[in-house]
Amino acid sequence: MMKPLSPETILFDEVLPGGGRWSKIIRKGQVLRILNTEATSGLSALFYNVHERTERYNAADTVKIQYNAYLKQGKALYSDMGRILMSIIEDSCETHDTVCGYTMAADVEKLCGLGNYQAKRNCYYKNDFDNFLVEVGKYGMGRRDIMPCLNLFADAKIGERGELIFREDTVPAGSFIELRAEMDVLVILSNTVHVLSTNETYDVKPVNLTVYQGDAVAEDDICVIDSERSERAFVNTRNYMKQFTQGGGNV
Repeated sequence: MMKPLSPETILFDEVLPGGGRWSKIIRKGQVLRILNTEATSGLSALFYNVHERTERYNAADTVKIQYNAYLKQGKALYSDMGRILMSIIEDSCETHDTVCGYTMAADVEKLCGLGNYQAKRNCYYKNDFDNFLVEVGKYGMGRRDIMPCLNLFADAKIGERGELIFREDTVPAGSFIELRAEMDVLVILSNTVHVLSTNETYDVKPVNLTVYQGDAVAEDDICVIDSERSERAFVNTRNYMKQFTQGGGNV
């Protein structure tokens, strides 16, 4: 059950519409709560170390280190340096895709038709890659900085023959996930159709985004004690962040 938040802990609250894009720097200890109010399927996300943006979310390492392709509460999002960007402290869904990646313009056009700006105006059919490109550009990055993403609220599984199986209507309305920043993280979101979607009408629902100040991480925190590997990664991440929490770093 999603816990109520004290108003003084809430730092940011906004609705991300269907087709929309979003980015924000989430500081260490802050929590990003994503509430899937209307059961949209597939919210694509990228994560970067604010202080060194060549360090970013690595899907392969996240899966390999945790021996699990299906993320849920207690698991973490690992960088390509083996450090933890964010950890999943609450999750009512447990259905998140680490494998399929993001949509390109050709994917959306093939599925939904020619939904360009000239035809649809502000309701034109956006895709993840273009959304990501706009958002990373705000932080001095470009095309080469866009890596395989995490698709939240996306029921994509790997079948017995290695095939990808995507089920569109299994994520219930009101699902939510809470991601706690274990370092200062730049989060970029794109709310479009999933790359394996059969939603020809481009019926993408809004999601609610709330950033709040989290509690201190306890020694028996479920994410920390998930495994010996996660304990080491938390220690390495905390040691890395000391240089910035003590005033030694700049964004």
